[in-house]
Amino acid sequence: MHDTEPDKVAPVPRVGLRTEVAVYGIGAFSTTMHFMAITIVPLWVVGLELSPFLLGIVLGCRPVASLFLSIHIGALMDRVGGRRVMLFFAVLGTLAPVFYPLMPWVWAIVMLQMLWGLADSMGWLGAQTLVGQVMGGRTVYAGRLSVVSRAGNIIGPPLAGAVWDIAGPWGAFGLAALWGTGAIVSALLLPETRAAAPAPASASAREALKAERGWWSLLIPDPADYVATFRLLAAPTVAITVAIGMMTHVGNNIQSSFYVVWLNQSGISGTLIGLLFALSSVTAGIGPLLASPLSRWIKPYWLLWSVVWIALVLIAITPVLGIFVMFAVVLLIRAFFNGVHQPLVITLTLRTAGPGAQGKAIGLRATANRVTSILAPVLMGAIAEVVGIAFSFYILGALATVAMVAIAVWMRRHPEIHDNAREA
Repeated sequence: MHDTEPDKVAPVPRVGLRTEVAVYGIGAFSTTMHFMAITIVPLWVVGLELSPFLLGIVLGCRPVASLFLSIHIGALMDRVGGRRVMLFFAVLGTLAPVFYPLMPWVWAIVMLQMLWGLADSMGWLGAQTLVGQVMGGRTVYAGRLSVVSRAGNIIGPPLAGAVWDIAGPWGAFGLAALWGTGAIVSALLLPETRAAAPAPASASAREALKAERGWWSLLIPDPADYVATFRLLAAPTVAITVAIGMMTHVGNNIQSSFYVVWLNQSGISGTLIGLLFALSSVTAGIGPLLASPLSRWIKPYWLLWSVVWIALVLIAITPVLGIFVMFAVVLLIRAFFNGVHQPLVITLTLRTAGPGAQGKAIGLRATANRVTSILAPVLMGAIAEVVGIAFSFYILGALATVAMVAIAVWMRRHPEIHDNAREA
């Protein structure tokens, strides 16, 4: 189930325009909200004059809720389909940002970070799962999702940064809330679907019991879902895909936390910080288009490993760049490699999981990603407390490289992971 016949996960469906618009819209508005947040939240908390360690905690707590709930939400999407789940998180993502200026206290910001982070994370998780549920898990659709999801990032971050410079926190967070309404509209356009999967007798009994207890019981995480999900790690294909994905989020969360702080300390305005993220979204949108053709020439797992490692190195050298032009050039290159990685990791995850477990597999990957999303900024903050922010970039980059080498050794010991990794 985990290693063979990946293209038989599901027949390639005929996907209507409304469905494509809905799935891509969920991905686009959710990821753009994330990029808006990583532009304006660091600027907001820098003004609170926190210590580097506390700053790392505030910026790093954003994925905490999704760490514990990604598997549950993925299993819920397998069970009831994506539309209702996505609509709930779209509404949450629209409401959360307006409370930042209303509650300028550390404890409140920590709570809001977790809620807003959960909303945009689950939006992106849902879009990936729907690629499997209604689009056959094909790289071409995952690539289109990646491209479209980047399009809003070209406008969103510089607009948020400019509004910050002009109208301050109220304007910037209000803009983010307005942007979130796009996710609500997209969720309303989604079809009512669920993954078709025959359930074992024990699972059927659990479903019957939940039906007797009412719809609210679906909101309660089921330990059996977590056990079944973590069992997926027994397959090297799943485990290695998850491990490489975790390393991607080391670099991404450096970029969404101390990278912005470093730019701010280097005298770069909120408008220019937003412009940097927007420019990077252009090359990040090119990368996914090349993922499928490149994977025909390079073994997909080695291609995935290579682009992730290069992206890690490029964020680790941030302190040596010095000027805006160099920041822009390096970020553009890094975003391109991140763009290549994205559809690869989505489709490898979906194919190795098989039908009926795609939401769980995406939830597992999201949970693992949240671990690094939480630990990376906190660890970097602790290192910066001792040796300064500049050296913390280098040290974390070195630690990430050691981890990538270990993954490469692991991959060489399991050459079977490459079997059927390419699409037919």
